[in-house]
Amino acid sequence: MHITTLIPAYKTKYLQELLAGLMTQTRKPDRIVISDDSPGGEFTQQLLSPRYANWVATLPLELHVGRRAGAYENFKNLVRLWAGRSELFHILLDDDVIFPDFYAQHLQTHQMAELSCSISARWNANERGQPIEGMPVPEAIASSNSRIMSMGPKAMFSSTVPGSVNWLGEFSNCVIRARCAELLEQPVFGGVSYAGLWDLGFFLAASLQAPIGYIQDRLGYFRAGGEGHSAQRNGPHMKAAYLGYVALAVGGCRIGQVTPEQMRMCATGMAGALVKNYADQPDVMAFVPLLLELGQGSEGAEAAFVEAWHGFLQSHGF
Repeated sequence: MHITTLIPAYKTKYLQELLAGLMTQTRKPDRIVISDDSPGGEFTQQLLSPRYANWVATLPLELHVGRRAGAYENFKNLVRLWAGRSELFHILLDDDVIFPDFYAQHLQTHQMAELSCSISARWNANERGQPIEGMPVPEAIASSNSRIMSMGPKAMFSSTVPGSVNWLGEFSNCVIRARCAELLEQPVFGGVSYAGLWDLGFFLAASLQAPIGYIQDRLGYFRAGGEGHSAQRNGPHMKAAYLGYVALAVGGCRIGQVTPEQMRMCATGMAGALVKNYADQPDVMAFVPLLLELGQGSEGAEAAFVEAWHGFLQSHGF
């Protein structure tokens, strides 16, 4: 099997760590495609500078100018540039780091079974790259003696959506089978967009095609804080990440993967989370009465939420 790494490039701050993570792989990717979305092509300029000349010469790099239409559009642009040229692909964000056995273990996992994608556990790290905590992995999984577990849609939806918990991570700790690339183009369940939670939504959608291979070993880290969306609590992306759980619940219910009770649980819990975290944000607080109505199963509440949610996405350019 061949693996292609897709890098949606924007930040140059962690370029050295990014390259080191690729250089030290015990099983290196067969191709690395970079779509540079940085202002003025700053990422490409630094990458091609004398400082990194020896590294660049040994990596199978392919450089392209990004479309500069937002992060997720850059993801989709990379998939189009890749164009199915390998059995597997990996979207690696420019501020995340993968450990030396990342590709070797993911490849081994895909060789064991017909999977839609493989997801490895990872650390959360601070701005300096020091691991500070793991993920909220369900006890039944964390305590299992199996290093690799196969997970279908029932386990995937029930362990994430009702309680609004993403214990799986992001695209950076996932290697995807080629046939699942089409799922990135339409982040929708039952007519409900899950923009803002693209990664978790994709994992759930992929599980509908074939099982997910979950690797218990922590094979990298997600860098919290810094310049990423996760550090901008009042930014539209973080707000959408909260509200996106309810979108997944409503959409999941429409396609029969989330029960009405689970949908109501998600809506009620998220209403409380918004009051706790966004009491000073009118655009978010406007959703609270809608979620409480949805949590009570009130007639018309689902349609009202979907209309408001899609309006929110449109107003913020998602």
